Amino acid sequence: MKKSFLVASLVACSLGASAQNEDYKHVLSVQSGVSLFSFFRGNITGSTQSSDTTVAFSSGRASTTPQINLAYDYGINHWFSVGGAVSFNKSSLQLNDVVYKKNENLGDVTLGVSRLTIGARALFHYGNADRIDMYSGVRLGIGIWGVSGSSSAVDGKMDEIFKEAGGGGLWRSIIGNKVGAGFAMPQVQVIVFGLRGYVTERIGLNGELGFGSPYFASVGINYRIGGL
Repeated sequence: MKKSFLVASLVACSLGASAQNEDYKHVLSVQSGVSLFSFFRGNITGSTQSSDTTVAFSSGRASTTPQINLAYDYGINHWFSVGGAVSFNKSSLQLNDVVYKKNENLGDVTLGVSRLTIGARALFHYGNADRIDMYSGVRLGIGIWGVSGSSSAVDGKMDEIFKEAGGGGLWRSIIGNKVGAGFAMPQVQVIVFGLRGYVTERIGLNGELGFGSPYFASVGINYRIGGL
């Protein structure tokens, strides 16, 4: 009798999980995440005035806008969903009283790096019943990067400064020698664990942990839709 009751309970839970996914196949999410961009912030000490200094400045500050992620997932069945996501990051570097080659005043210089990531993702759901949904998955896409720069005194010199002071190696081979360059790179993310908890039948809170781009962790809200 006890075994029969346990089997019946498991079957009921399974049917309940399936029914929940069939009732709410569409899930929209808005999230804010933590990435490498998130740590690029704070005050920067001015450069040293040595004989080999190409660019010197009195002080600086780095800032980063919150990482924003928009996602849509469609439930194929109670354990699998597919969808797409768009993410955006941006960091800026403000340098004050910039001097180029010790004798050319550039005023205040602002440099910016942005990344727009567009991808598709597949999620495997487990423990999906009533108002709780746990999942893991993978996201594949492309990251569109942009580099920008401006000077309050001499904008025309920015490309030359960027070429001399911007470093080398792989980074230089990708973005070239000009401010305002853009490039695209593949982006891969493994979603190790995700959790959605619904405070109403349709509105919930979510969190994700992952490896790769565009974020390592995120929190947000989601809205599920049925009957479409």
